[in-house]
Parts: sequence; structure tokens; C-alpha cells
Amino acid sequence: MLKKKFYLISRLVSGLGNSLYGLVFIWWLQTQTESSFIVGIVNAIFSTTAALSIFYGPIIDSHSYKKTSIVAMIWQVGLTFTLTATITFFAHNYFWAILIAGALSLCDEFFDPADRAILKGTLTKENEMTSMIAQINIVDQVVQIGGIALSGALLAFLTSGQIIFICACLSLLGLILLLVALDQVSSQDHDQVKKVSHTVTLANYWQQVTSGYQYVRANSFLQRYFWSSLLFSFASPALILLLPRIAQKSGRPALYSTFYLFLMAGFILGALLAGKMNADTRIMAFSWILSAVPLILMLFFMTNMIAFVFLLFIFGIATSIHNVLGEAKKQNVTENQYLARVLTTMRTGTEIGGPIASVVAGALLDHVGQQELIIVCVILILLGGINLLLVKPAD
Repeated sequence: MLKKKFYLISRLVSGLGNSLYGLVFIWWLQTQTESSFIVGIVNAIFSTTAALSIFYGPIIDSHSYKKTSIVAMIWQVGLTFTLTATITFFAHNYFWAILIAGALSLCDEFFDPADRAILKGTLTKENEMTSMIAQINIVDQVVQIGGIALSGALLAFLTSGQIIFICACLSLLGLILLLVALDQVSSQDHDQVKKVSHTVTLANYWQQVTSGYQYVRANSFLQRYFWSSLLFSFASPALILLLPRIAQKSGRPALYSTFYLFLMAGFILGALLAGKMNADTRIMAFSWILSAVPLILMLFFMTNMIAFVFLLFIFGIATSIHNVLGEAKKQNVTENQYLARVLTTMRTGTEIGGPIASVVAGALLDHVGQQELIIVCVILILLGGINLLLVKPAD
């Protein structure tokens, strides 16, 4: 049985460490190299490890979800301490720091699907799953806000290496709490179904990689959600690039953090609301479509920052609702033995547009304009929501 309080506290502690680490490491790399190109390469590495998630699914499914999540956390703790030493004692050799950071991002890609798959075996009621996913999303947004606030404060009087050491300690504490949370969870993940063989040949591995996508294609909801997520993967990075641009043009840099704080506040409220809902495809689809409305209104309030911040808040609410319901629905409709392969396949769909969209959005902002970029995002989001409306009721 999963100890929910320890599980959520573990996620809070380790998530805060991850949030701090991500912000501080990029800052350290920027100040150390004074090269935006190198920082861009590192961001591309992080995006690529996420976009390749589909290839990790068979490996995760062939082992205990509990053991996989714990081993991934152990590696994360070890690598974060190693990164601390590298930054502290070998600051000028940033190649090794980048290599370790890439390995750390890979740990997350193994931990997250295994961690979510554990929930399927321990939470049997559909509404219980939705409630838990909502609580996880709230915790994730809280740690993002905490990471943003703490990183600026800590960098004022601590070095980057010292802060990443704190991140390593937080990860270690998160690991200990995770061990307590999973203590009574069976290492067999409660699956009465036969697991995939641990001996995976190359041919068998590729067959299992494609089997995750085949499973997605065979389910009306999963197939539609995959393509809607893929469309959204092109819109999301564009919006991320848009916010600093608007803050810069307004001449008020403080707006940048304000934008994110209101957006995340919307995410938290949306997760709270979604936790009270059923994972219904229609609600999800209408919420997806409604998330485009505040973007449309932004076209008329580009210079009114009070209205713009409020619209970001509304966008966060609508987006969070369909994210929470989507996460719950994905797990509810997927059989245990395919869970990691399905989750990693879907993750690839949500991330694959990132590297391309970042480049295209940057070019649009530099050579076309902000309104045109928002219009493109609106079209992509509307198409994704309409696509979800076509899910067959039986699925």
C-alpha cells in the first residue's frame, strides 16, 4: 500500500531540488561560458532526452516499477553530488558538467513513468487516481514557484556549487522519503499479469518500442490524445519564448517572473478543480478548446499588462484541468503490462515538437511579430481540442 503523505512530501522535496538545480545550473553555465549558444545546446539535450522517451518504455516495463523508480532516484542523488564536485573543483571544464547534467535528465525520464505506473497498481478507484494526479500537479507547480523564488534569493549569497550541493541533499532526503512511501508496495507492482522477459534481444526491443505506439493506436482516446499532445508540443515552447519577449518590450523585467507566478497559480487552481472531476473525455476536450480563448483575447490586450496577466491565469486554469484529466485517463485505460511503454510513447508526443518549435518561434518573433505567433498557437490548440472531441464514447 502506498503511503500517500510520504509520497507527496518526497515529491515536494526532490521536486524543489530539481527545480533549483535546473535554474541554477543554466545560470552557472551562462556565467561560466558567456555563450548563449552553449546554453541552447544544453537545453536541446534536455529536450532530446524527453523526446526520446518512447525508447525507454520497454526497459521500464521489463522491470519492477518500484525498483526502477528507486534506482533512478539513487542515480540522480549520486550524479547531483558528482555535479557539485565538478562545478566546485573543475569549474573551467564545463564539458563534464554538461555530460553529468545530460545523464541527470535521463534519470528523470526513467523515474517519472515508473513512478506514475506505481500509482496504477496502488490506486484502484478512478476518482482516487484523478485526485492523486491533481495533488501531484499541485505539488509540482508549488515547487516550480519555490524554485523560481529561492534561486534568485540563494544566488545573492551562495555560489552555484553550494546551491547544487543543497539540491543534492534535497534529492537524498526525497529518496529516503520515497523508500518510506513505497515500503509496503510490492516489488512486483501488484500486477497479476506476466511481465516482459528481462532478456531483451535487439529485435525484441524494437518490437516492444513499436508495441507501445501500436497500443496507443488501438485505443481511440490514447490515439487522439497523442496527436493533440503533439500539436500542443509545438505551441507550448512558443508561449514560453513569448513571455520574456513581452516583458522586455514593456521595459519592465520584473513582469517576466510575474507572468510565471500567475500562470503557475492558474495551474494550481486548475489542478484543485480537476481533482473534483471525473476523467471524462468531453470535459477534457472542452477545457482544451477553452484554453485558446484567453490567448485570443491576448491579441487585444498586448499593452495592458493587468489584463494580460489575468488572461495568463485563466489559461493556466484551463490547461491544468485538461492536463490532470488526461494524465488520469491515460492510466485508467491502459493495461498494467503496457503502462510504461504507453506513458513514454505519450511523453514523446508531448515533447517532440519542443526543439523545432523553439527555433521556429524565435524566428517568428524576430521577423514577424508577437500577434502572429499567438495566432499560430491558437490554431494548434484549437485543432488539438477538436481532435479530442472525436474520441469514440466507448473509450
